[in-house]
Amino acid sequence: MIKHILFDCDGVLVDTEITAAEVMVESLNELGVEITLDYYLNNLSGSTFTTILDTYLGNSFNGDERKQFLDEAENKTVKKVEAIRGVENVLRQLTLPKSIVSNSHIWHVEHVISRTGIDHFFTGHVFSSELVGRPKPFPDVYNLATAKLELLPDELIAIEDSSTGVQAAVAAQIPVIGFTGASHILPGHEQKLKDSGAIEIANTMDELMEVLNSLIKR
Repeated sequence: MIKHILFDCDGVLVDTEITAAEVMVESLNELGVEITLDYYLNNLSGSTFTTILDTYLGNSFNGDERKQFLDEAENKTVKKVEAIRGVENVLRQLTLPKSIVSNSHIWHVEHVISRTGIDHFFTGHVFSSELVGRPKPFPDVYNLATAKLELLPDELIAIEDSSTGVQAAVAAQIPVIGFTGASHILPGHEQKLKDSGAIEIANTMDELMEVLNSLIKR
C-alpha cells in the first residue's frame, strides 16, 4: 500500500529544466565548450550543474571562479521559474503525505517552491542529493528519504521527469511514474523513461492524478 508520494522538483513541480538548459549551454559555450541545447536536453537533463561542470571542465575550473559560475547559473535559472501547469490542483487533491527528492541544492528547492506558491505542501519534507554522497542516478537520496520516513520502498511512489531520476528510484526499489509535462520534453522522451524503468507515464498533471489514484487504490 502506498503511504507517501515522492516528487522530483525541477521538471515535475516547477518548469525550470528548459531555462536551466539554456543557461548552462550559453555559459558553457562562453567557456569554449561546444554543446547544443538539443544535446543537453537529450543527455544532461536531471544532472546537477556541478556534475555537468565536472564532466566538461574537470579540475581546470576551481575555486572562486567555479563558485561564481555556479551561483550565476543558479540565479539566472530561478528568476524565470514557473509551476508546472496544474500541479497545485494535484497537490491539493492528494491526501497522502508528500516529500521532494531532488538533485538540486536545498536552497534552490526551497526558493523555487516558495516562489511558485507550493511550499506549504512540503513543510519539512525536502531531501536533496547535497545531503548524501552521490546524486541521481545513484539511489542515495532516495535511500535517505526511505530511511528518514521510516517506510519500505514499496510503500512509496516516486515521480520523475528524467531518465537519471527514474534510474535512481528504480535502484532504490521504489516504483516510479515518468512525467513528460514540462516544457523541456522532446519527442521520444516517454520511451526513454519507460526504458529506464518507469511503471507508468503521465503526460499532464491530470493524467498524473489519474495514475496516482489508480495506484493508491491497489
